[in-house]
This record gives sequence, C-alpha cells and structure tokens, in this order.
Amino acid sequence: MLKKFAFLVMIFVAMILTGCASLQNNGNDPHKQIKVSYQIKKENKLLDKKSVTVKKGANVLIGLKKAWTTKTEKKMVTEIDGHAQNPDLDQYWVYEVNGEKSNKGVTEQKLHDKDQITFILKDISK
Repeated sequence: MLKKFAFLVMIFVAMILTGCASLQNNGNDPHKQIKVSYQIKKENKLLDKKSVTVKKGANVLIGLKKAWTTKTEKKMVTEIDGHAQNPDLDQYWVYEVNGEKSNKGVTEQKLHDKDQITFILKDISK
C-alpha cells in the first residue's frame, strides 16, 4: 500500500512540475514583450494613434500591422487603414522613430520598449 501511495505522489508531483514548465514557456512572458506607440498622419494632420504590445526584437512593420490594416509592396508600406499613397501626386508613406526620420526599411528597423513610431503620408515633392 505504501508503494502505491509513493507512486501516486510521484505522478502528482511530476504533473505539477510539467504544468508549471508549460506556463513559463507559453510565449506570453511579459519580460519578452514591449509596448510601442504608433501614429498615422497625413502631412501635419493626426489621423489616428494606437499602442501595441509586440515581442521584443519585432520590426516596425509587425507593430504597424497589429495596429491597422496595412498593405505593402516590395517591403514598402503603400496603405495604412485605407489611406493609400498616391505616386501621381508624389504622396508616399515615410516614418519616424522617436521623432527622427528612419533610414531603414520597415522590416529592418527593430523596435524597442516605449518607441514612438509615426507614419506620415507626405508630399515628397515639397
């Protein structure tokens, strides 16, 4: 009887340890998540703003797509939330990271906690 009881205790402990391990590895570890703020503007007019939570190391495009419906072509953003660029009018989407124009593509620019990303539909001929 004592052997059966010890065996059941070992099984119970193993089940608890397995459950705890799966909780730690479920991908929702808050230490692996960062919060990023996004804005979309048309020239100087604010169209919308949102905050998103993404995995640490994510790129700008991942957060943008989490915030709004986004279209891209050849890794370039062409439309955000129904606001499309217009090459005939020299209007294109450009973006800034923490107030500074980025010289990287949206898939190359990595996000950091509390980054502020602003996408601007801008007339580049001016």
